[in-house]
Amino acid sequence: MSAFANAKSKRILIVDDSRAIQAIIRRTLECEELGDLLFQTANDGADALDKVASFKPDLVLSDWHMPGVSGIEMLQTLRQTGHNHIAVGFITTDTAAECQTQARSNGALFLLNKPFDDRTLRSAVALGLGRSSFLRPSAKPREARGSELPPPAQAQSQTQLPAIESLAQTQQTLFTHLGMRGFELERIHTQGPYVQQSPQLIALYGSAGRKGVYAVGLLDLSACVLIGGLAAGCSAQEMQASRNQQTPSQKQIEQASRFMRSMAGLLKKRSPSDAPALNAARVSSQPQDKLAGLIETNAGRSDFLLRVNSMGVQGEARLSFLLA
Repeated sequence: MSAFANAKSKRILIVDDSRAIQAIIRRTLECEELGDLLFQTANDGADALDKVASFKPDLVLSDWHMPGVSGIEMLQTLRQTGHNHIAVGFITTDTAAECQTQARSNGALFLLNKPFDDRTLRSAVALGLGRSSFLRPSAKPREARGSELPPPAQAQSQTQLPAIESLAQTQQTLFTHLGMRGFELERIHTQGPYVQQSPQLIALYGSAGRKGVYAVGLLDLSACVLIGGLAAGCSAQEMQASRNQQTPSQKQIEQASRFMRSMAGLLKKRSPSDAPALNAARVSSQPQDKLAGLIETNAGRSDFLLRVNSMGVQGEARLSFLLA
């Protein structure tokens, strides 16, 4: 049960001209720590102003640049029309100091830049909702379906550092690569073995100034086919044939490798000078002894479950990233 289950549900209005970003923000905030929330969305500042009266939000999360009425114009109008009690925060790609100054002078609670960090956004929203801290629920955290762990492994998974901290940024990167919706991506917690005989795409990352491998990324066969196939415009029949034959096509491999290259910037930096970059990606069916050792002794790990149900394509797949 939510830590705030007995409290009145708080209302959040998400304002962005991208429906994908609206969905990513909402999924990031749908967590037990923030309690019961009601959401409404608006596609621009004018739409938001129309919905304020009926929805009565406690907090407005807005993009800065939008067609028509911008985010800052929306905030100014809210203040001019007496809605001083509504907290407003900005989530924008604009990093100009002028935006920070305007936001602050007009009473905005915060300004975060895209791509944002999940925990930073949740903490900012907790403040905007009048919660002095980002509470941890006493109840057991919700796990991905089918990934319940016995107590020792569960405790280990919660203390291990993540290789990729932001689920929202990962979702956003995948959406940008695929150019489509119709998928779900969730973080899963597991300590089970990953190395397998069937083909998987193995991505090796390096970082300037560091010797050897910085991190390893893994797409199982299904992930390679789904991510590569959808990005390459393959038909459902082509992708099913690749899975049946246990062999991704060359264009599927190329597109899956491009996705793994785009994930380099999301890998956790262990020092300010780290700049992870993809060195190589290949599909392999051979057992990887060194990889097995890395899974046991890695410096950080993140596992994701991808579900696709769109354009006649259905399937589940797994993505993993490990810091060497």
